[in-house]
Amino acid sequence: MDNYLLSIIKNTTDYIEENLLEELNLDNISENVNISKFHLLRIWKGATGTGLMEYVRRRRIASSLKDLISEYNSIEFISSKYSFGCAHTYSRLFREEFGITPAKWRKHPTALSIMDHFNADFMNKAGEGLMSFLSITVLPAFKIAGFEFIIDKEENDKNQLATQYGIDFFYNHRLKIAYPVNKDIYIGFSTIPSEDATFSYYLPSLMVDQNSILPPDMLTKKIKTHKYGVFKYMGPHSPEELSSITLKEIWDYIYSTWMPTMEFDLEEMFYFEYVDYSKCNKHYCECELYYPISLI
Repeated sequence: MDNYLLSIIKNTTDYIEENLLEELNLDNISENVNISKFHLLRIWKGATGTGLMEYVRRRRIASSLKDLISEYNSIEFISSKYSFGCAHTYSRLFREEFGITPAKWRKHPTALSIMDHFNADFMNKAGEGLMSFLSITVLPAFKIAGFEFIIDKEENDKNQLATQYGIDFFYNHRLKIAYPVNKDIYIGFSTIPSEDATFSYYLPSLMVDQNSILPPDMLTKKIKTHKYGVFKYMGPHSPEELSSITLKEIWDYIYSTWMPTMEFDLEEMFYFEYVDYSKCNKHYCECELYYPISLI
């Protein structure tokens, strides 16, 4: 059976491409993909980083270029063909997309960066979920607070200790922090041990700042400004099921394929999991993995 999330994304893109010249809205897209519109919006945004109807609009603008090149097609005709309603609306959206009006571009065509047909095949399967490389990102220094644990690798593989500590922190200790930066964003900070080490340190935490009030026994850690490689995992399950099992494929890719291509300049080898619970439910989760490349 195909990967559930991958099937949804492929079916959605196929339906949109086949019906670009027809009426498209959230209701008929979700109905034809056979999924609730709220679940579809969440999955689509998580996979593409773009709103669903924004994607439809931008794909229509990109597809209209072939008609715009032809001098026989009026702006009014093109706007109607691609469901923009009128020439004024089409021209306004075209300018927002490309910084030039369609009439001026027709007279003096230049290279344009377009929203192309989203190719879900570029996403990699990770068990029941999907993974993708998001970006190279510079993240300013920030501070986290939580409880630190020593994680034995062999025991963690058997009993998923890090997952247990993370769940316990989120549901039993997180709300003891007054005025965190965001109470719904979980940070799972982990050191990367040397090859011969059998354990690492794991710190389930929240981001905090000078306004936060912490329990006296809670550890704080400041993470300096770094350049990171950022990876994303999407899974058809709750965030509580994130573990070394569900994330195995993405970690294998990072360590075996991505890391050997990078030059690292670090004081400390670590990574952290970033989970925004406001984007998750019991049937869906997103997790971003931040791997530092160098200090900034």
